[in-house]
Amino acid sequence: MHQPSRSSCLSAPVAIPLGLWSIAVCLFLAARHISPDAVVRVPAVRIAEHLPAQAPQWAVDSESGDGLERAPCVGRFCSVGKLAPYRALDFEIGDELKRAVRARSWQGELVITYANVGGSAWVTNLALSLRNVGIEHFFVLEMSDLACDALYNSPARISCGWSSWDLAGCKSEKDTVGSVERMWFIRHHYLARIIGLGGVNVMALDGDIVVNAMPYPTLHDPLTLGGANLVISLDNAALSVNVNNGFLYLRACKPGGQTQRVLLEILQRERNFCFNRSVYLDSGAYWQATDAAGITQGINANAVRAGQHQPRFVSAKDQKIYQDVLTSAFCGRHLALRYEPTSVTVVKGRWSEYVRHFSGGLSNEEMLRCAAFEPHALPPFVRGEAEAFGAKTLPPRFSHWTRPLLLPARPPAGGIVGVQLLGLPADSERARAGGEVAAAPNTSFIASWHGTMEGEVPGWSGNWAFSPPKVAHFVGGMDKVGAMLALGWWRWQTEVVLANMPRDASGGPLALGAVDAPTLRHFKKGLPNVLALAGPGAAAWHAAFDVSVRAQGARRLWLSVLASLLGRVAVEPVTDCTQPWLVRLNNTAFGYSRRMQRVPREGVFQEVDERSRVGATMGECARGFSPPPPHAQGVCCFPLFDVRAKVRRRHGIAGLPGAHHRLVDAVLGRPGATRMDVEWASLGLPDSGLVDAPQLAASLGPAAVRASVLVLRVPLGFGWPQLVQLGEAARGSLCADLGPRCAEIAPESAPALPVWPPILADALRAAPTRELNPASSVAEWKSDPRAAELLRALSKPPRAARAPVIRGQSG
Repeated sequence: MHQPSRSSCLSAPVAIPLGLWSIAVCLFLAARHISPDAVVRVPAVRIAEHLPAQAPQWAVDSESGDGLERAPCVGRFCSVGKLAPYRALDFEIGDELKRAVRARSWQGELVITYANVGGSAWVTNLALSLRNVGIEHFFVLEMSDLACDALYNSPARISCGWSSWDLAGCKSEKDTVGSVERMWFIRHHYLARIIGLGGVNVMALDGDIVVNAMPYPTLHDPLTLGGANLVISLDNAALSVNVNNGFLYLRACKPGGQTQRVLLEILQRERNFCFNRSVYLDSGAYWQATDAAGITQGINANAVRAGQHQPRFVSAKDQKIYQDVLTSAFCGRHLALRYEPTSVTVVKGRWSEYVRHFSGGLSNEEMLRCAAFEPHALPPFVRGEAEAFGAKTLPPRFSHWTRPLLLPARPPAGGIVGVQLLGLPADSERARAGGEVAAAPNTSFIASWHGTMEGEVPGWSGNWAFSPPKVAHFVGGMDKVGAMLALGWWRWQTEVVLANMPRDASGGPLALGAVDAPTLRHFKKGLPNVLALAGPGAAAWHAAFDVSVRAQGARRLWLSVLASLLGRVAVEPVTDCTQPWLVRLNNTAFGYSRRMQRVPREGVFQEVDERSRVGATMGECARGFSPPPPHAQGVCCFPLFDVRAKVRRRHGIAGLPGAHHRLVDAVLGRPGATRMDVEWASLGLPDSGLVDAPQLAASLGPAAVRASVLVLRVPLGFGWPQLVQLGEAARGSLCADLGPRCAEIAPESAPALPVWPPILADALRAAPTRELNPASSVAEWKSDPRAAELLRALSKPPRAARAPVIRGQSG
C-alpha cells in the first residue's frame, strides 16, 4: 500500500480550520492511489462444463477503464496471467470442490467470495480489485447455476461455481429469509470442507470489500500474523464478542483442529435451532430457567400475547453465532451471549446474571477477560501520529492481537448450547496441543467504513482517500457503491459485465451496480462517451442540505437532456465541499455512516439529522472540476445517499439518468481517449430561456462531438435553458434513460425539455444563502471555540474562476 509522503505539508501551522483543510489537501495530493481494475482477455471458446484449460497465458488489458497508473505485481503470490478461468458445477457433487480448489489455487493460496445473483455487482468489483493487485487465484461461490453462468460468460470471465447446499433443507431458496441466511452460512460450510481437503490456505471475503494492496506480505509476516491459523477482523474492540466475519484467513489449519471445529460448531448451533425450534419458544428449555428467575422475558411486539419468545429475522445472524463460538474457544467453555435465537428482553439490572447463566458460571468481568485478545504493542517510533485523526485522539498502539483457540469438543451425545451444553471447560493441555491460534491485524491492514476501533481510520472520516487500508470493508456504509465511487475504487468495467449479463424474466438486469437499470444499456459495448459539467455554475452552494441536493439533481437532469441530444451519458456534477451542512471540523473529508449518525462527535463529517439520510464523500477530481476558490483544488465532494429508494424520492432525484462523476476518469483512462472543454459563452447561445437543440449541436462542432469526454463549462448564475426541437431520436434516448419518469419529465406534449419537477425547479431557483442551516452539524458546534472560526471562513462568498473558452486535450 502506498502511504502519503512525509513532506513539509505535515509541519504546516494549524491556526484555523482552513489551515487544517489545506494540510489535508496537501496529504491528498501527495498520496499515490492504488489503481483499480484490469480486464482479462481469455480465449473466446467457452470451457466445457467444469474442465479447465491447461493454464493459458492471458494478458491484462491496458484498457483498464480507471485512468490511474498501475504498478506491476511483484512476488511469488502474483497469479494474474498464470491461471485458467474455471467454471465449476455444483460443489455438492462428488469431487467438484476439490477440483475447483486445485484448479484455482496458487502457491498454496486461494481466495473465495460468495453472492446470490443480486450481489453479482459486488463480487465483480471485488474480483477486479483482486486482479488489480495481482491476484487471480480466486473463485466466486454463487447460490445458483444461472448466477455463476452469467459471471463466467461475462467479458471479465470470472471463475465460479455454485452450490445446492441448504443446511439439510433449513435454508430454502423458496423462502426469503432462508435464501439470505443460506448465503451467510454457506461460507462456514465450505471453509470447513476446504480445511478437510488440506494443502491450501484460504481467504474468505465479503462482497462489500475492496482489496487495495497485496495482502500476503502482512499475512505472512513472521513478526506479526505469520504464525496464526485463523486471521480475523475486529469490530468495535479487541474482543471475540466484537469480531467481524467479513474477512477470514485460514492458514495451515488441520482437519479436526480448532479452526475447523469453530466452523463446524457455527453450523451445528444453527442446525440445532432449525430442527429444535420448540426448545427456544415459550415454555421451551432455552429460556425456562432465566424467565423463571426474572432475568429474561419475552417481547410483546408482533406476538399473539404479551411476552412471547418468537422466531424473528436477525441481521448478521451467522456473525453473532460466530462471535459466540469464538468466545467459547477463547474461554474454553460453551457459551451463548451474542445470538438470541428468539425474541427476548434482558431485564434491566440483570445482565450479569444473564452472562453467568449462559456462560456456565462466569461473571461479566471474567467473561470479558477471557474474551480479550492479547495485544502486541507497536514500538513507539512506528506508532501513528495522534493528530492524524482527531476523532479517535489515540493513534494505533498495537501491531496485532492473538489468542489460542480452546473450543471444547462436543460430547458424543451432542446437546444444545444454552441447555445441555453450558460451561464444559476444555482440556487446556489437549486443546493447546493442536497449536491453532487466532489473530487480528491492526487497521492499517483492514479497516471498516464505520470504523469504531481505537486508533482506526474509518471510511466515513475521509482519510481513506489519503491512506487507504490494504483491505477496505464498507460495512456500515449508507451508500457503499457511492462511497467506492467517490474513492475511485468502483471498477467501471463492472457495469460492462452487468450490461452483458442475461436479463431476468421481466427484461430487467439481473443485478445493478453504479448506475440505474436504464442507464446500464450504454455500457453494453464498453465504457460510453460522457458529458460533464464544470465551471463556476456547476456546483450548487446552499446552507441547507435539502436545497443543495435537489439543485445538484436539477443540474444532472438538465445535463441528461443535452447528453441524449449528443448520444452520451451525463455524469453528475460535483457538490461544493465548503457548504456548512457538510462539517469539516478536522478538515479531512466528509462522510456519513448510519452507525455514527446518532453520536455526533469531533471528526464525524455528516449531516446529523437522521431524517435526511444524505451526506457526501470526498475524492480526487484533479481534472479541473473542483469548484472555484476558496474551495480547495484537486478534490471534490460527491453526493451520498441512503440505499433506500424512498430517500431519493424524497429529494426528487430517484430515477434520474446518468452516472457518477468518477466515470470521467475511467473514460479518459482508455487508450486514445480525448477531452474537449467548451465554455457556454463561446457558443453564442442564451444561458436562460429556450435553446434550439439543432443549433446547440451545430455550435459545438465535430471535434466536440467526437471527444470521449465533453466538458461544458457554465458561469455563475447560469439560467439552465430548456431545449426545443430535441428530435425524436434524442427524446427517445432520454425517455429510455428516464424509464418510469419519462411521462413526468419528458412528455410528448411538452414543447421544451426538461419539464422540471417542482421540487427540483424550486431548488434550482433558490439563491445561495450564507445562513447556517439549524439542522446541520455545524450548529451542533456553536459551543466549540473552533466553530466561530469555521463559520467566519464559510461566510466568505466563493469567487468565480475564469476558464479557457474552448480547449482540447488528450486523456
